[in-house]
Amino acid sequence: MRGNICVNEAKFRVLVTSSELFANAAEMLTRIGAEIDTMPGKMTEARLSEALAKPTQVIVMRGNPPITRAVLEAAAPHLRVIAKPGAGVDSVDLEAATEHGIPIMTAGHGNAPAVAEITIGFMLALGRDIVRLDRRTRGGDWRRDDYNSSELAGRTLGLIGFGRIGRRVAELARAFGMRVLVLTRTPAKVTPDLAEVAESLDALLREADYVSLHCPLTEATRGLMSRKAIAAMRKGAFLLNTGRGALIDEAALAEALASGHLAGAALDTLSDEPPPSDNPLLAAPNLILTPHIAGLSTGATQRTGATTAENIVAVLTGGKIERANVANPEVLDRLKGRA
Repeated sequence: MRGNICVNEAKFRVLVTSSELFANAAEMLTRIGAEIDTMPGKMTEARLSEALAKPTQVIVMRGNPPITRAVLEAAAPHLRVIAKPGAGVDSVDLEAATEHGIPIMTAGHGNAPAVAEITIGFMLALGRDIVRLDRRTRGGDWRRDDYNSSELAGRTLGLIGFGRIGRRVAELARAFGMRVLVLTRTPAKVTPDLAEVAESLDALLREADYVSLHCPLTEATRGLMSRKAIAAMRKGAFLLNTGRGALIDEAALAEALASGHLAGAALDTLSDEPPPSDNPLLAAPNLILTPHIAGLSTGATQRTGATTAENIVAVLTGGKIERANVANPEVLDRLKGRA
């Protein structure tokens, strides 16, 4: 018994970079003869490489483990697929994975509804000052004469990134009567009835009352919300991040919140998780902070678990691979050549 799952006559080894795998995913994988090993604790390149000394066909990425070139070399030639029960694969060396013919697969639409809904929840909480009012009221302060808030209707939402999550956020925001501006690499996918395409980041920042980040973390987007970009936002605007912490200059954000240039922010992710106690953002009263849970809900867990397992089964058994779920689709031609 390993990882709480019987391994008699196992055909494949699945290494999970966490203490557990979704129950429905584990059930689907054991049907095809998978042995599931879990790895609780902090992931390092050395620890992963050591774990991969035992022949492993699948890595399931929980969190953001460092799947570097060295890790992939340690896993060769047995590794056949890396699966992420989510969307972000910035901790994977995609070039090295492609060279080794290993598809990096994501969970498609699995957590998009959950992330989109918490984004809207953040906007409602910030605009109506719900969190601060809750704390104040519990402390016995029933003042109402100084309360001022804003509705979402008629306000402008700037979305940076327009993938599955960004599109769903736009749909929900439109239902609230918001104007939606989008900065995206694929403007042709933006329909006029849903959103307008911003000409540039500066143009979006000048007009948006709320700026929400839904782009992947790449070398081009790292530090995208720099000190200069935050200064370019409208005074009294709000910044939201359910993507990756490193998209934002956190020191600059803390200063903008303290100075009042930004009215508030909501972050589900930070550059260093969990944050050290001296992170200046922790002292900001106009900040909502959650522990990287935007993509977690009962429905999202079921969907991402099922899609993760389906992705793995398709690769291991020669089934149909959903191209839209492959982060490095150029590797698919190599997989056809193996068939």
